[in-house]
This record gives sequence, structure tokens and C-alpha cells, in this order.
Amino acid sequence: MLPWEHFILGLFPMIQLWNVYDPIFAMVFVAANVLIDVDHYLLVLYISKFKIWDLKRSYNFFLLKQDELYHIDAIFIFHTIEFLIIIFLIYWFTKYIYVLAVLFGLIYHILWDYLEVIYFKIKHKKYKFKQISIVWFLLKKYYFKKRQSTTK
Repeated sequence: MLPWEHFILGLFPMIQLWNVYDPIFAMVFVAANVLIDVDHYLLVLYISKFKIWDLKRSYNFFLLKQDELYHIDAIFIFHTIEFLIIIFLIYWFTKYIYVLAVLFGLIYHILWDYLEVIYFKIKHKKYKFKQISIVWFLLKKYYFKKRQSTTK
């Protein structure tokens, strides 16, 4: 999904969170819901060998590369279960309410990303899920491929 779509989708729960918690909590929720996609920009920086710094150029670069395997075989660090666990542990130990808003925003964002992928999998049959775990990504990339090459 595009950042503006996440922003629009984040406005609906923001209204409820505004009433239940406070306006800052609701705004932190929406900000986390949108800003989680910074890892897409970081991926473009890495793929381009840090040559594309302009946001508009990096966005266009990412759209051009969507049919290739760059984003499928890559890891979006802020979209992983490990990152969510770190944010949860920060909240657990600090009990800082706005960290909870960040956690809610991240989970809400990831939920919508997966609903979009399920929709496109049904419609186009070729869409792939993002990597959800850094550990699983590394195991698949290094351990399992190494074992397959030694068994052949």
C-alpha cells in the first residue's frame, strides 16, 4: 500500500483513539502507521548503493523494481516480528503510553499490508508475502540454501 492509503486508513481508528486515550496518542498511532514504510526508502538506498537520496526518485525507483525480486527477497526491518517484539519490550519495561501507540500503529499497518497481499494473491496468483522474520529470512537465505547445495 502507498503511504497516503495507510494515512487514510489510519484516520478511522485515530478518531476512536482520540476519544479513548488522547489526541497525542492518536497522532502517534497515525504517524507510526505511515512512517513504518521508511524501511522501503532504506532498501532503495541500499539497492542504489546510496546514490538515490531524493524521495521522489527513490519512490519511482521502487515502483520500477516491483516486478523484480528486490523487494520480495529483501527484508523490511520495521515490518518484522522481531521489531514488534522490541517495541513491545520497550513498552513493557517503560509503560510509556505513546510506545503503545507506536506498537498499535505498526500492527495496524502490517495487518493492512497482509490483507492487500492476500487480495492480490487471490486476484493475480503471483504476489508474494513480505518476509515477517529476520531470523527466518537469514535461515532461508544462508542455512537452508547451503544444506540444499550440499545434498545435491
